[in-house]
Amino acid sequence: MQHETNEQVACYQTRKLLNPEDPDDVWYYFEKKGYGWINPLHDIPLYVDKQNGILNMIVEIPRWTNAKLELKSAEPLAPIVQDTKNGKRRYVHNVYPYKGYIWNYGCFPQTWEDPSQVHMETGALGDGDPLDVCEIGTSIAKVGEIKQVKVLGVLGMIDSGEMDWKVVAIDIHDRLANELNDVDDLYRMLPGLQHATFSWFRTYKIPDGKKENVFAFREEIQSRSYAMEIVEECHKSWKKLVTGRVTHPNHNCLNTTLDSSFSPYRCSVEEANTHIKAYEASMSDSTSYPKESKLTRNQSLAEISKGDGSNSCYPQHNIDENGNVATRQLLTIKRFCTQQQRQFPHGSNDLALLMSELGVAFKCIAAYAKDRPFMKLYDMQRYADFQIYSSLASSGLCCLIYSTFAKDFLPLDKDIAAGNYVVVYTPLCGVMGGSLGTIFSVYYRKSASGKEGDTSDLVQRSGFDQVAAGYCLYSSSIVFTFSIGFGVHIFGLDIVSGHFVVAHPHVHIPTSGPLYSVDTQVIPKAVDGVDTFLANMENDASRQFRFEDCTVANFHKVLCRGGIMMLPGPKKENLANFLGEAAPFAFLARQAGGRASVGRRPVLELSAWSLEMCVPLFIGSKEDVDEVERLVLGHPVVEKTVMGATVMYEI
Repeated sequence: MQHETNEQVACYQTRKLLNPEDPDDVWYYFEKKGYGWINPLHDIPLYVDKQNGILNMIVEIPRWTNAKLELKSAEPLAPIVQDTKNGKRRYVHNVYPYKGYIWNYGCFPQTWEDPSQVHMETGALGDGDPLDVCEIGTSIAKVGEIKQVKVLGVLGMIDSGEMDWKVVAIDIHDRLANELNDVDDLYRMLPGLQHATFSWFRTYKIPDGKKENVFAFREEIQSRSYAMEIVEECHKSWKKLVTGRVTHPNHNCLNTTLDSSFSPYRCSVEEANTHIKAYEASMSDSTSYPKESKLTRNQSLAEISKGDGSNSCYPQHNIDENGNVATRQLLTIKRFCTQQQRQFPHGSNDLALLMSELGVAFKCIAAYAKDRPFMKLYDMQRYADFQIYSSLASSGLCCLIYSTFAKDFLPLDKDIAAGNYVVVYTPLCGVMGGSLGTIFSVYYRKSASGKEGDTSDLVQRSGFDQVAAGYCLYSSSIVFTFSIGFGVHIFGLDIVSGHFVVAHPHVHIPTSGPLYSVDTQVIPKAVDGVDTFLANMENDASRQFRFEDCTVANFHKVLCRGGIMMLPGPKKENLANFLGEAAPFAFLARQAGGRASVGRRPVLELSAWSLEMCVPLFIGSKEDVDEVERLVLGHPVVEKTVMGATVMYEI
């Protein structure tokens, strides 16, 4: 294996083409010895030894250098060129205490982060580039060098809202290679690497006047096995690109080695040589820098194109043994929560009061919407936002309030001491004249008590950190559903007393159900496997399609009867806001014995890298969500904690 590896590395080389008028203007084209010109992005194979996890890496930027070199993928044969902006060559600033790039930086060939596909665990679209690699070995590489590396892990950087994976790898010939095999080895052998890497990527754009980059997964490098899954996903996306199933203006797929039956962009070495000659001639005719592409990463998605009554959840009445209607005690929100206060984490009277305050706001919204059926949705959302905020800000129970409508933290009442709860809410979704809904989520603060909270109370906290979640559905009846950590309970608005009273305590989602709810227009662009799942649903006579333009109404039906609700993406409007929708719905589903997944990981295991992070959502009956994961990922995901809808006592 060692001999074969060295031979494969030696067969690739770069040839510099210099601008005679500007010796700093260098383009690095790639050749294969004894063959001729190649496109490194498409003609160099990704895998050297797939079974042992050895991959080819193209070095673009050597360690300790500052010039921003990259594969010019929009150009024929993808040469390595120094990037330019406004006619000036780009350099990265030194990030104290480091000089330039702190690893050998480059990319994996035959990979592509598809900007039309959302990553299920972060909700971010791909950036349209090859998969980036940070090679951490002890040697300093050369521009265009092909290294053979083994993957150690991956960090999930979010750059301008796009997924920009950074794979951590090491040259298999490096003296440390035998000691490093996974993330845990990095901490043992190179204990400062993770901090240095995150610090560098977070701040290197600040001197250019840009914001800090952010990271998914609580700023932790993910495992080798997870990284290999990302590599394989990006390899499959590249196959779609190079076969013409997908086209993108930032990528020229001209290649000289791929089978023409596989890639329609195959050309001969002679044709490739013609392109090189044309570029050399243009260098002689002009002293200007190579023109910078006007395409921006933010355009990537827009530019991409494709190739070729009996069902009610409420018990009607309690019937005694003689068939007569029996009466039962009506439990209000406050009384019901108080009975449970010692049965769940943070189960104090404060949490019962918080649910009651929300209930008051929901009653006001319901009455306002009923009296104004022709009001514009935006105006109704503003009213709902103000009503919920007013109830929370003056309650003395909250330290932080975040509205997904305002997209901002809202101030607390100055005359009232801060409480201990963080509340996130989506004030209103749906359509006027149809079903409307409010969603909320509650966390217990992490910051010091006695003062207003901060972003640490919300960002990078997993869905498991929630202590309560729920929704209110404004439809033919007003339904307030929530969980405070021990089961899901549905309350109906009693029009006589004006109180929310228990209608269906301890809701349990069947392991499989008849309903499926999804906007079918988004399926053609959803991740592979979702279309197959939907086709199976449509061919099953026992299945029933139910969909409204209101996620609360759709989820409520699935919660009560079983089945699945899907928000598969990839566009942001077809995803679920993590803090405002996905996390609270997932909390409810888990408490009711169901499941919520992004297709490859349970929702509750995720944490928000930003306040506006959105993710795919597959939620409902356990068997149905398992089946989606089986079709998307190849197997259902094993959850860290399994919980059923536990009945504590009879009401």
